[in-house]
Amino acid sequence: MRGILIGLSLALVLLGVAPGRADPAADELLDIFAGLCFGRFPDETAVRQYASEKGLAVMPAEQLRHLLGTDPGEGWLQNAAQGQYLVTIEMPPYHACAIRKPVSTSPDIVPAFSRVLGAWAAKQPGTSLKEDPPQTVNIDGLPSQAYVWNLERGAGEQVEALMLIVTKVSDLGTEVRLVRSIGNR
Repeated sequence: MRGILIGLSLALVLLGVAPGRADPAADELLDIFAGLCFGRFPDETAVRQYASEKGLAVMPAEQLRHLLGTDPGEGWLQNAAQGQYLVTIEMPPYHACAIRKPVSTSPDIVPAFSRVLGAWAAKQPGTSLKEDPPQTVNIDGLPSQAYVWNLERGAGEQVEALMLIVTKVSDLGTEVRLVRSIGNR
């Protein structure tokens, strides 16, 4: 993963995009997302290898069902310097990699996520990345801000949705979720 992160940082520099992130929690969330969802996903074997290498704990079945509903998938808990992250891989018919992080205050992660996506997309041959206008949506009855980018790979290829979802879960907290979803738009 370190190589992927160095590669991502190098790509940002080569593209003239200064990282510009000053929030350690946002940095860590973006680094975990890039390492797993860009670096390993959609290869499930590589995702499981990441979980093993990092010593991630398998997510309890009840918690996984709460996050994925009846959709098939796997989940792990990743403890890192800035706290615990919820890692889920949703299996087809939906195919998505998501990293969730509960936070007490919502970081201003949208510009940094946009830069990371732009740098990653620039390294994907024959693609175009388009940003949709932000939307206010309800997720499980909770108000959420959804930011969506669509990565098009060309005729006959599946469109990928890259999402940042910020959900206010209570007066005391927010959940930030980063998602890479392939072909289920």
